[in-house]
Amino acid sequence: IYFKWPRELEHFKKLRSRLLTNWAATHSSHVVLESAQARVSRRMNISVEKNVFTNAASVNTPGAPRCFFEGTVPGLSTAKCVCRQGWNGDECSIPDAVWTTREFQIWYSSGLITRRSRPRTIVNGFVFNHELDLLEIRINELGDAVDHYVVCESNYTFFGTAKPLHLRSKLSTGFLRGSAHKIILLTVGVYNYGDGDPWAPENHFRRSIWLEGQSILKHLHDDDLFMIADADEIPSRDVLLFLKHHDGYGEPVGLSLRWFLYGFFWESSRPVEVGGACTVAFLRNVYQNDTLKLRRTDSYVYKSLPHTGATQRKWIIKGTWPRYAGWHCSWCFDVHGIQVKLTAAQRDDGVRWGDIAQKRDPTYISSLRKSGRYFDDSKALEKCDAHQAAPAYVRENAGRFSYLMAA
Repeated sequence: IYFKWPRELEHFKKLRSRLLTNWAATHSSHVVLESAQARVSRRMNISVEKNVFTNAASVNTPGAPRCFFEGTVPGLSTAKCVCRQGWNGDECSIPDAVWTTREFQIWYSSGLITRRSRPRTIVNGFVFNHELDLLEIRINELGDAVDHYVVCESNYTFFGTAKPLHLRSKLSTGFLRGSAHKIILLTVGVYNYGDGDPWAPENHFRRSIWLEGQSILKHLHDDDLFMIADADEIPSRDVLLFLKHHDGYGEPVGLSLRWFLYGFFWESSRPVEVGGACTVAFLRNVYQNDTLKLRRTDSYVYKSLPHTGATQRKWIIKGTWPRYAGWHCSWCFDVHGIQVKLTAAQRDDGVRWGDIAQKRDPTYISSLRKSGRYFDDSKALEKCDAHQAAPAYVRENAGRFSYLMAA
């Protein structure tokens, strides 16, 4: 607007100032909030609608930190990543169990640990006997961290007696319907038990997981990961997300697991170390497709290994109490489930407790669950609070898994 006379111009300026002041008093907080939300939305691509977020790991603007969505408190800062409890690093992408491992700190401080542009595919393989609840817990606890499960089920136990195909039957009724597409179920038939090695049946089943499973998984890359485990060993989802989204760590990878007995209410004072995980190229070229070598996390160096994004150096993710690399829930069944496990055990699993009638007695088994003692009547384990110690999926469904929460 053009004013001819200075007096009119001065009057207009004063009027405009009063109007703007009054308007700001009633609208400023709303404007600041919308402006802040707009800045966060532009930087982090986070929706301003309540509880609607997009994974910030892949959508940060150039120059902004690539905050790892799983480990980051959203919306607090656009200048740096603010980590959730249990996560560490400049991008909040390192879980405690990894962060506290000495070897990792060396790699991280040397700049060897980097974020991947493409997440690795993770394949988890294990032998199944009758661990239906533990399988449900595993799949729901790990979620999108694992892409495929190769499950080997036999109509014979490790001892050599016939048994039902529990998982095949259960899946046909709709069990784990939402995740059934992830499960590759292998049925291994009769094994020759006459060769004298009591561990031969279990070893045969373990080897079958990869030897048969890889022919079904057609599109694996050299740098994807295969992990062998027992059905009662549940890795931490956070640890698997780290392995899935990073390069620069050592392989083969072993895991130190928090060790429980009968449920998540009796705990050993020491964790248990188990193998393991490695890249597909390492399994094929170094271990010659033998998953038993991976289970032992044997150390070899292969000079012409294809690019895997990992270093040929054995690495145990140890963690510290209570944040280890997962859970080992040994003999975690109700009384009947323990009886089934006793009779299915190998022919030479130390003392074969299933051969002793007293050890199969329901009253005796109940007394073990209540006292925290093992079948050899050794010293009781330490009592712990399952509502703190159990995996999240178990805690969220404590009523269904009551036998895992208390004796």
